Amino acid sequence: MTTTAPDGATGTVTTPTLGATLRRARFWVALAVVLALGVAAALVVGSGSGEGRPLGPANAAPGGAKALVEVLGREGVDVTVTTGFEATLDRLGGTGDPGGGTVVVDDADGFLVADQWRRLATEASHLVLLAPGPTALESLTDDVRATAQVSDGTASPSCALPALRQASRVDVTGVAYDSDRSGAVRCLPSDDGYGLVEVEDGDTRVTVVGATGALSNGSIASDDDAAFALALLGESSELTWYLPSADDLPQGSGTLATLTPSWVTPSLVVLLLAGVAAMVWRGRRLGALVVERLPVTVRASETTEGRARLYERSGQRGHALDQLRIGTLGRLARVTGLSSTASVDEIVARVAALTAADPRGLRHVLVDADPVDDRELVALSDSLLDLERAVRRAVAPS
Repeated sequence: MTTTAPDGATGTVTTPTLGATLRRARFWVALAVVLALGVAAALVVGSGSGEGRPLGPANAAPGGAKALVEVLGREGVDVTVTTGFEATLDRLGGTGDPGGGTVVVDDADGFLVADQWRRLATEASHLVLLAPGPTALESLTDDVRATAQVSDGTASPSCALPALRQASRVDVTGVAYDSDRSGAVRCLPSDDGYGLVEVEDGDTRVTVVGATGALSNGSIASDDDAAFALALLGESSELTWYLPSADDLPQGSGTLATLTPSWVTPSLVVLLLAGVAAMVWRGRRLGALVVERLPVTVRASETTEGRARLYERSGQRGHALDQLRIGTLGRLARVTGLSSTASVDEIVARVAALTAADPRGLRHVLVDADPVDDRELVALSDSLLDLERAVRRAVAPS
């Protein structure tokens, strides 16, 4: 935009464009996007039905297991997802399968206690544990233990389980387990252990699956992972997929980590990172800290005296007298009941009416007189003081 100055000169004023405004706000835009993504991810992870959680039966993401559930359904396996302990027991009692059928338990957050694991074992004929923790292992198997995390790789079953004869190469990503029990069946060997260990616990068969990568949507179509998953979970026409929740914790048990939803921690991490980023950004913008000396307290009389010396040194008698007049006019307005915005003429008229003085003489003292030397300056200052005293006496006579 071009503008013309009063003297005829022209100049150009640049109006901020949308792009410039966005560039200045890019930090806040990026921060808002990160927070929105974090909240969305937290809400997905926190879904109680398994949608969004790793190996969730309703999760269609690469880490979920929705594809496996659909394949099992097409093969005639009725998959029922439960999220409560008592609901799971009720389901096992109504399957029509002696011993309760096959139960897949994915207790990733460690909600179940030892008594609950043992009760599940008495109700189900086949327990399939997906990457179980130490509580489940100690309650059901005694001597099966986790040995290492497996980040990648494939292996052949290399065991005597008839159900796995159709599989030759299976993804072993997940957790490796091992067992010293003589009757334990160990399959899917890797350098650190086995991707599957199966033991008998009374009348219940317990299968510990560490190679959970083979069950995920992203891997089930690779190698023989689909055959492995169907052989593992398709033995019975009724399959219960149990996802324990915080509601399953016995009264008085549980820690802060187990009682809070799984989306709380990532949300707090996102907020913390956003706060740190904001502090770093604002700190760099403000610059380094500077230590300032405390201000010195100066008395009002010293300030007044210092100004007087400056006026005297520069010979500004008129300016000095104007400062005295301004103060006098303000005090006269207050004493006579006028507002702080009253004009000089209004003040002169009010003072003249109270003191019976000549308005022209009052205006000469309050506005027009211009001192030519210090003696006249002092005389006019005294006149202002006398006028103020006379007005006070007229307003409030003793």
